Amino acid sequence: MKRIHRWSASLAVVAVIALSAPTILGQASPASDEGLGGKIAGTYLAVQEDGAQVLQIGRDGNLRAVLSIQFTGGGVLGESFSNTMGSWHTTGRREVTATTVDLTFQSGNVFFGVATATLVITFDETFETAIATSEGAIFPPGVNPFDADAEPIAGSEFRSRLEFHRIPVVEGKNGNHR
Repeated sequence: MKRIHRWSASLAVVAVIALSAPTILGQASPASDEGLGGKIAGTYLAVQEDGAQVLQIGRDGNLRAVLSIQFTGGGVLGESFSNTMGSWHTTGRREVTATTVDLTFQSGNVFFGVATATLVITFDETFETAIATSEGAIFPPGVNPFDADAEPIAGSEFRSRLEFHRIPVVEGKNGNHR
């Protein structure tokens, strides 16, 4: 019986150390308030001469983007596309990297493929402004863009760089938002 008790105590100590490791090492998951997720969570706006983009970053490691050109046929190959969705992870003190996807369409309703991109977002010291660089491509129907041998559609590669600004929260009387 003593042998089982010692083994259980050892297992408990190892479990406590393992669960505490991120805190001890100064690392935190995106969802924790101490981590970067709590600092960057919010909605950001990038305004351009010919349109705008809205980027929403969740503290849980998810993000979404809506682009003003997405339903206009303004994509890389003249296609339209859905909202962009993805997951991010911390890659620096004020930087996250996300993998994103969206669905692409020709003539508004014919499925054309899946676009994937790597999005690197670097925040300023105040976490109010972010520079986002994106690089990706469109993959044809029937191709999983995450397969090692996946080939994108020729000429569908794209790159962008945008400056996003956090949309401020305005508090009204009694702490309500206006």
